[in-house]
Amino acid sequence: MDLLIDPTSRLLAEMIQGTALRHRVLAGNLANVETPGYQAQDVSFSVALEEAGRLAAGGGNVPSRVQSTVTTDAEAPIRRDGSTVDLDRQMVRLSQNTGWHNAMLQILASRFTQMKAAIKGQA
Repeated sequence: MDLLIDPTSRLLAEMIQGTALRHRVLAGNLANVETPGYQAQDVSFSVALEEAGRLAAGGGNVPSRVQSTVTTDAEAPIRRDGSTVDLDRQMVRLSQNTGWHNAMLQILASRFTQMKAAIKGQA
């Protein structure tokens, strides 16, 4: 199966998994919006994505896994009850993440459609 999946498609699949994880983390933040002392979390995968991009641009192999890391949101403002969950901020991030997730799904589906057409000789 690896012969049919190029590094870009593999990277897209990893990023789709990363955005799915981020969606779960952001939903957890929203579920705890009224929990005193709760520390908002986020998912970081931009550093891993940049590294994978550098490797691909340099002709190196793109890693088979791009690590997504759940971290405490250090930029979140602290409320009086000690919580760092800001409802508006979380909703914006959730909306942005959904857009990225859907865009990557569409790009990956398009790549597979192109491969299918090429295999059938319809390119």
